[in-house]
Amino acid sequence: MYNLYNFKQLVFEVTDACNLKCNYCGYAELYQGYDEREGKTLSFTKAKQIIDYLIPLWREMYSPGLNYMVAVSFYGGEPLMNMPFIKKTIDYLKQVQDTGKCFKYLMTTNAMLLDKYMDYLVENEFGLFISLDGDEYAHSYRVDHAGKNSFNRVFRNVKMLQDRYPAYFRRCVQFNAVLHNRNNLESIYQFIKGNFDKKPTIAPLNHSGIREDKINEFRAMYQNPVQSLFLSKNCEALESELFIKTPRVYDLSRHIYKHSGNVFRHYNALFADDSTNNFPPTGTCLPFQKKMFITVNGKILPCERIDHDFFYGTVYDDHVELDCKKAAEQHNDYVFKYIDQCRNCAITRQCHCVYQDDDIRKEHIKCREFCNQKQFEERTDHNLDFLREYPHYYERILNEVHIIS
Repeated sequence: MYNLYNFKQLVFEVTDACNLKCNYCGYAELYQGYDEREGKTLSFTKAKQIIDYLIPLWREMYSPGLNYMVAVSFYGGEPLMNMPFIKKTIDYLKQVQDTGKCFKYLMTTNAMLLDKYMDYLVENEFGLFISLDGDEYAHSYRVDHAGKNSFNRVFRNVKMLQDRYPAYFRRCVQFNAVLHNRNNLESIYQFIKGNFDKKPTIAPLNHSGIREDKINEFRAMYQNPVQSLFLSKNCEALESELFIKTPRVYDLSRHIYKHSGNVFRHYNALFADDSTNNFPPTGTCLPFQKKMFITVNGKILPCERIDHDFFYGTVYDDHVELDCKKAAEQHNDYVFKYIDQCRNCAITRQCHCVYQDDDIRKEHIKCREFCNQKQFEERTDHNLDFLREYPHYYERILNEVHIIS
């Protein structure tokens, strides 16, 4: 129940419909593990039900004068295809009082409808994450249902937003790019930095949940981000610019955070050593530790990145069905499959989410990230060698990297 009081993000799958048919989409032919996409929209009735379910819990913990931010995220499909839902939900949240919560709004969008709704998004200070893979060729996997590249329309709409609302654009807009065989880290960075003065977040194709008959197709499209970085014309300058968004700096930051002994997650850790306490196995978030995700079918999940079969409850039009004890038992059934390996692992609690492990439904699982002491020492040496080569990164990590746990 503690996590229901305190999670930081409520995510709505606004619709499972999309005006694009991206070749590598997590809900397209390459992948499995999601509910059938049927062009459905999430009803405001269900959104109101889950908000009304949470309000009494929030009020139980309410301390007058203290307000904590909850990010309300609109996700798809393409969320702008269900704008009435978004407007009704925000109007309702603006009426919520005396819960100790205040709300900010986030959206991931392909920008195809941005020209129609940008005024509303700006008015409500949306944090926008725009999907753009680079120039026209780099963006060519993001096609409409007729197979036409969406680049020209997307680029035009984003430029329109930048020209009309320059202050908002600088403050609230970010870019997500997918790395694949038609682009590279350097070209993506140069295009988005050159056109929009932004540093994009660049991620490789998701390697979890791939259909067996699509593995070769996936491999042909996949590009390794470390290799892409090393193949760039000016690797050092690019790594310095993208910094925490590059694999080596990210790994170094995590190593400092987890193993330097100089990082304290809370004030109590300054007075008591909790390193010997028993922690749950694996690095999987506890249910609702960070967020709650509501699918277009009303399923309640801890995250939008995992198989829809792992739902904990359901939002109906007239009630919410969520058994926290059952959710905890279901979670424990999965993560404790790994416990014997975790006991002997040098990076326990620092690994992947088990729900993204394709073998999780099997009785006996071999953790793909198991690390013995020798491997850990080699990893440590690798990070230290990297730090010796770029010692100024240590100060930059301390000053520029913010860990959100």
